[in-house]
Amino acid sequence: MRIMSTRREFLKRSAAATAGISALAAARVRDAEAQSAANVPESIRALKPMMAGVVAITSAERAARLEKARRLMTDNRIAAIVLEGGSSMFYFAGVRWGLSERPFVTVIPAKGDPAWVSPGFEEARARELIEVGGRDLRTWQEDESPYRLVAQILRDRGISTGSVGIEERLRFFVFNGIRKEAPAIDYVSADAVTAGCRMIKSPAEIALMQRANDITIAAYEAAFAALREGMTQGDLRANIMAAYRALGATTADVAVSFGEYTAFPHGSITPQKLKEGDVVQVDDGCSVEGYQSDITRTTVFGKATKRQTDVW
Repeated sequence: MRIMSTRREFLKRSAAATAGISALAAARVRDAEAQSAANVPESIRALKPMMAGVVAITSAERAARLEKARRLMTDNRIAAIVLEGGSSMFYFAGVRWGLSERPFVTVIPAKGDPAWVSPGFEEARARELIEVGGRDLRTWQEDESPYRLVAQILRDRGISTGSVGIEERLRFFVFNGIRKEAPAIDYVSADAVTAGCRMIKSPAEIALMQRANDITIAAYEAAFAALREGMTQGDLRANIMAAYRALGATTADVAVSFGEYTAFPHGSITPQKLKEGDVVQVDDGCSVEGYQSDITRTTVFGKATKRQTDVW
């Protein structure tokens, strides 16, 4: 009985200690968030979201893209194209899928519906995401070959010889696996199809790109208004990231350089502090419905020298 009682007491004390630690950790997070909010400059706190009215690419537009891809495949004597997760898959099918050691592939034939190959344990998520050609989703288990499924899709679409286009970002091990399963096919670049579609932007795409650029410029303006002596490149980076959040957009990172380090095209890891007369350079962009801005801007903190103004 004494042993059990001691064990209960130990568990109670452990639970209380864990609860105390969790509460302390939560309090520290709240304090850090409050401090972070308090450190955001007024020019950034004044920003308002700029995502209102954004219109995503419609299913009808994606269907039209597929029809154009089929026409280009026919014109270039390509029987099908093969894509992995990335910008082209998102462009044609609206599916965002990260790359891993387990291939997730779509086959878009010149004739017939697209088909998909997914790891078996990802089937439910794949079916949630796929809107185009979702009825033909084939899954593979860990002891099976995804490449055999791709080869079977091609055969089911009447493709056992001729040319199949490989999208430029398809990884070699995936391509090589498919080639071993369907060696009679001639594998060619899919650029004539993918670039042939993607390089001509629709009004909807241009609107999304313009919004992304407008948001980036607004973020820069607010961050440049808060430049101050002694701030680090990390401080300016944090301000720009805070501006994006206030505007309703996201970005992966911001390249920031001061003074002599602006001669580095993409910045330097050397710690820097802003001083009067420094050149300030920022380079980044944000994403709006998958469409990116990418803008570099340069200014001078304080009064520019004659040499600086002559260069500009």
